[in-house]
Amino acid sequence: MTPIPKPTLQQAIDGISDRDEYKVIVTFIREEREKFFGDLRSAESSNDVMKIAGSIAALDELLSVLS
Repeated sequence: MTPIPKPTLQQAIDGISDRDEYKVIVTFIREEREKFFGDLRSAESSNDVMKIAGSIAALDELLSVLS
């Protein structure tokens, strides 16, 4: 029995990019990213700033993969 080849990440994204669920997920990630920018303005300690900056960076990475 020949194993079924797994799609690459880009092939998987291309396969679902026209679905409504995909668009909802991308919109949610963008909104969360903007919310973190708002939280960044009100951060009181440098530790909070680093946590929020890490969250923003993670969401940026997700958006770059999904776009």
